[in-house]
Formats: sequence, C-alpha cells, structure tokens
Amino acid sequence: MRIFAALPLCVQYFNAHIVGWIARYVIRYRSSVVKINIDNAFPELDSKARKKIYRDFYLHFGQLVCETIWFGGSSAKRLKKSHIVEIENPQELQHLYDCAPGTIVLCSHIGNWELYGGIPYYNYTQQPIPVNYDNASVVYRKLKSPMWDEIFKTNRTFCYPHYTNMVESSNIMRHILTHRDKKMFYFMITDQWPYFKAPSYIMVDFMGQKTRTMSGGAAVAQKYHLAVAYMSMKRRKGGKKYTMQFKTICEDASQTNTQHIMERYYELLENDIKQDPGNYLWSHKRWKKF
Repeated sequence: MRIFAALPLCVQYFNAHIVGWIARYVIRYRSSVVKINIDNAFPELDSKARKKIYRDFYLHFGQLVCETIWFGGSSAKRLKKSHIVEIENPQELQHLYDCAPGTIVLCSHIGNWELYGGIPYYNYTQQPIPVNYDNASVVYRKLKSPMWDEIFKTNRTFCYPHYTNMVESSNIMRHILTHRDKKMFYFMITDQWPYFKAPSYIMVDFMGQKTRTMSGGAAVAQKYHLAVAYMSMKRRKGGKKYTMQFKTICEDASQTNTQHIMERYYELLENDIKQDPGNYLWSHKRWKKF
C-alpha cells in the first residue's frame, strides 16, 4: 500500500478505472446487492438509466480504493497541494463553533469518507476554520479483522501519527464526557443499518423506502445540548475530487427531537444522492426486511 500511495493522484485516477473494472467484471463485488439497491431506489428510471448508475458506482468504487491508499501515504503538504477536497462554506463551521458547546457532524457513505481525517487541510478560503486535530474527533466502527482494523487506523492517521481523537463507537460517550471542556466536532457516519444489538433506532423514509437507521449521534447531541450538522461530499467536475459543504440541522438538539433530526438528515442525504447517484456506496445492505 505504501508503494502505491507514493504514486501521483493523477495516476491513481487512471488506476481507478482498472480497479473498478476488476471489481465489476472479475470479482463482481456485491453486484447483486448493488443492482437491487439501485433498482429499488430509482424505480422511476428505465433500465438504461439504472445501468448507467451501476457503471458509475463501480468507477467511483475504484476511485475510493485508490484515493484511500494515496491518502494513507500523504503528508500535510501533499494533501494541501492536491485540492482533493475543498471546503465550500467554512463560515458554517465557525457558526457551529460559536453557537454550541460542541457539534455532532452526521456524515454518510457519499464521496470518500476515508478522507475525513484531512479536514484541517481542506480550507482554501480566507475564512479560517475552527477545526483542528485537538477538537476534531472521527467516530469509527472496529473491523472484525484485527489486521485490517490496524491497517485502516494506520492509513487514516499516517500524516498525524500522534492523533488521539479517533474514537471507536462503543467509547463515544466516555470520550464526550472526558472532553466536555472543549468545543469538539464529532464526525459520525450515520447511514448504516444499526449495529447488532443496538438499543434503539429510528424509522425514516429514505429513497422511497422505510429505513431503520442509527440514532446515537442525535441522541448524544440531545443529552449534551450539542449542535447537529450535515456534511455533504460532492464530486467535482469530471467526477474527480470533492467539495465539502456543511449544513446546520439544529443549534441545540435538546430543543428538538431525535426523529426530526434524523428525518432532516436523510432528506439532505437523499437530495445529494439524486444529484449524483454514482457517488454513493450502493454495496451495503441498507434496506433489510424487518
């Protein structure tokens, strides 16, 4: 991975076509799940249009793999120079920092979530952002394989090896309590099926289907009077590189309810998916039978 990470980003995007082709035609990576998800999410489209989304997803999947490897071998200088991600509205982050004791940022499998760790380097405007490695915490789910769990943790923190705010989801409450004196930003991927034995979940409408979803981030925000924001990660022209945008869902979650927060989150996510369907990770079983 380190050898491939040394290749320039332009070469990685060339390799992405090869990786995507192998995933689609050779390995057939979760092809039946991808097809079912796209068919169910876009029943109004004809088969030709859905096949286009199917093809675009596998190209994007190849990009995910190559971008992630490239990120794991990047320095701060390399990240900044690449413009692989650009924050569109840094003033919204400043607003969230000013109005609340902390912020839960609800994220999804849109764009490339493996690049979240570089957020402090993605601002190219004159407006500074209040996010740094002392107050930005990325919440993740431990992988079943200890080897791959260690590989991904190392890859995500390669350019800042002493980072201590990567938090396994089962430890998030303890982490928030320990850091209540700081205005933290907690980045949580939330569009997954609730983890096994999850004590609670929320039912929402998502892509025209009833969906059981995680609600832990919204519940934590309610308990500690935190703000909640949605983060989108759209592909730029040509389907390469990304633009991050932040939208405030609420400034104090204790003044609303979990259902409203999650419904608004999925409304924003669905809008982004419909603008660029291939930019979403369709290979997970999001809509299971109850």
